Amino acid sequence: MSKEASIDAGRGTRFVKLIVFSVLITLTAGLLFVVVNDPLFGFSPFASEFTNRMLNYQLSALPVAGLALLLTFLFAGRGRLRYLSLKRTGAMRPFFAQRGGGRWESDGWFLGLIMVAIVGTVTYFQFLPGGFTFHWAHIALVLPFAAMNAFTEEAIFRLPFVTMGENATNSRTYGLVMSSVVFGVYHYWGIAPNGLAGAFMSAFLGFVLAKSMQETGGSFWAFAIHMALDVPILTFALNQTPSP
Repeated sequence: MSKEASIDAGRGTRFVKLIVFSVLITLTAGLLFVVVNDPLFGFSPFASEFTNRMLNYQLSALPVAGLALLLTFLFAGRGRLRYLSLKRTGAMRPFFAQRGGGRWESDGWFLGLIMVAIVGTVTYFQFLPGGFTFHWAHIALVLPFAAMNAFTEEAIFRLPFVTMGENATNSRTYGLVMSSVVFGVYHYWGIAPNGLAGAFMSAFLGFVLAKSMQETGGSFWAFAIHMALDVPILTFALNQTPSP
């Protein structure tokens, strides 16, 4: 076999592997819809039905995250789980075509706060018509639920695509596009923000968080910003006034 033919065969193999991996991870993400409707657990320690459902969903989603990490390990190799590290430093490349840039370690918090303010405002007005009844137990659950949800969704929607993009392609495009599109489509049916607006906001968030992984070589900013965004969402969602 000539050198050129060998190179072409290698490219074809990598392409097929990438397609199979993409389908498997997308199907794995779809399992979240299964466990939200039919969770693996049936705990009911709280008076609020919504809070109990959220608890059982978050616990049931963890094995789905584990499956996504296992697929990434099998397809990309042992060293490719390195994005699980909490590296937080790196140059922040300019977004889109504008000039300039920054550093994740100094500008990541500012970027995250802007996104939290926007998402928090949208979520507040989404739930406002039903009113709020704040309860200390529900408030105490916000941080652990936010951490669990951020870990689960980063392990499913971000780390696999960024990892395989690095492993099987010579560009950042695959990781950015897949992390954005799959995450956005999934959140069309999310808690809040949802619908078309929620899908577009989530797609942009997926782009930013995938970008942070690529530029720092770790998951710190993806996890931290995602968890911070989940705090206002869960605060308002868990403390809705129950329907009569």
